[in-house]
Amino acid sequence: MRQIENPLPLQFKNPDAENPVSMKFCEECGALLPANEASGECDQCGASFERTNRGSAGSGKPEKNTNQSPNTELEQLPTTGSGSVKKASAMEWLEDLDRPSASELRRATIEKPSDFTGSTFPTDISTVRLTGHAEFIETVAGLFSWIVEMEDYSRRVEINLKETEDKETGEQTGNYALYLSVAERG
Repeated sequence: MRQIENPLPLQFKNPDAENPVSMKFCEECGALLPANEASGECDQCGASFERTNRGSAGSGKPEKNTNQSPNTELEQLPTTGSGSVKKASAMEWLEDLDRPSASELRRATIEKPSDFTGSTFPTDISTVRLTGHAEFIETVAGLFSWIVEMEDYSRRVEINLKETEDKETGEQTGNYALYLSVAERG
């Protein structure tokens, strides 16, 4: 089973404890995992789990992932001097990926804090950007329809869909840009 960490666990403050308690959910079925267990099996579906910590859940400020040990195959790919992954390695990685479950998609998405300002580029905040002709956008966007289900009382989906314009002439190009992200409600 592929192990994916929960990037932003839910946290609550126990008045009798010094530290917040993290609530983690099963990657396979989404059930709440047993508290205070570093690893084990989900009571609902029997999937194995191992708790990991990442980011700064609850602090309002996303952190750049500075973990020393890689958690994903992506982080283990060899890079060039400029930091790019060579095409052959990237193609092999992409081809070997499994289609993620709905719960894996939800847990891999890092929300933008409600008080966040500035560029999300250097942060762990999850953003999808697609550009191209209308048929391409409509076809590929269907892969991201699960994001709509993430909107609830605590978070909202940010979507920007527009026809692009030529920077030199200001005329519409007939191509489109789609930006998707999830943000905490403020």
